[in-house]
Amino acid sequence: MKNEYDVVITGSGPSGAAAAKGLVNEGLSLLVLEKKKLPRYKICSGIIFKKSLDITEKYFGEIPKSAYVTPELLKGVRFWSDDENYKDYPFNKDGNGVPNIWRSEYDYWLVKESGAEIKDCHLLTDFTESDDYILLKAHDNLNDKAIDIKCKYLISAEGGKSVIRAKLDPEFEKSLKWFTAYQNYYEGSSNLNPQYYHGFLEPQYGEVYAWFSVKDGLQVFGTAAAKGKKIKPYLLKYTELLENKFNLKRGKMVRKSGCIGNNMCPEGKFYLGKNNVLLVGEAAGFLNAFGEGISCALTSGMFAAEAISEDIKSNGNALELYTNLTKKDRRQTTVSWRLGAKLAGRDLMPI
Repeated sequence: MKNEYDVVITGSGPSGAAAAKGLVNEGLSLLVLEKKKLPRYKICSGIIFKKSLDITEKYFGEIPKSAYVTPELLKGVRFWSDDENYKDYPFNKDGNGVPNIWRSEYDYWLVKESGAEIKDCHLLTDFTESDDYILLKAHDNLNDKAIDIKCKYLISAEGGKSVIRAKLDPEFEKSLKWFTAYQNYYEGSSNLNPQYYHGFLEPQYGEVYAWFSVKDGLQVFGTAAAKGKKIKPYLLKYTELLENKFNLKRGKMVRKSGCIGNNMCPEGKFYLGKNNVLLVGEAAGFLNAFGEGISCALTSGMFAAEAISEDIKSNGNALELYTNLTKKDRRQTTVSWRLGAKLAGRDLMPI
């Protein structure tokens, strides 16, 4: 690892990988810092919608079979208004379905295909800006040592909880409201159709919505609540519903996981960056209704790479270019939450 790069990206998810791919293609020196050990687990539905699939295949290639789960394709989303009534929303007109993947494998493949230098188990702890460069302070968790790195541009692909965003604008960070999401993975079975991703919209099961899917035979289900509220009562009610109405049989618990999110996405509170620091994906506020974030993560990462490349070539303004490039995606993200709230018949994030 060198001590100076054109661009450093923090986070190795789809937004970071897409930015890395675009910048590597322009011949820039690039480093991706990932705080976790790769491949790292990510709480996610693992549905690759058509837009995501098109971008993936065009810029990265065909998704490897190792990333797929059983069932390999999902036909659509099945939203339950109660325990008996539902409406299906197919993912495509032909009914063939879209890829169903493990995010850990998909994300790891993406960032490797970017061609960037990658350092996992490296945590960004601080940064300072000057007229000529950005000085990063990182910690190598494997060797327990501090590292200084210089770069001209910094990209935050850290997800909803961004250290970079918090440093750039503490007041903006204080204004955010947060929710927690929790998910279980059990060996077992149920009567719910495994070829659909299921969403339960009744407020008694969660403050955003409760979800269910099947991956490699595992019964995957979870819910969310505003930070500070107890999520356990929602999860217990939801589990009872799955057991009593859909014959959920739980065997061994294979994994339990959680994450936090904020109200940037549903309220259209985007934060794109400052000076030569750009934010992409969920760190910037790109996350579509019901939590679909891969498509806008990929596009925002690509736009950040394009903005930086154009800035270097024309001595322009990377943030201004990035702001213009993301205008359509920001509008689409905001509209998706309005439509989602209308579908659910309530605010999807009442926090």
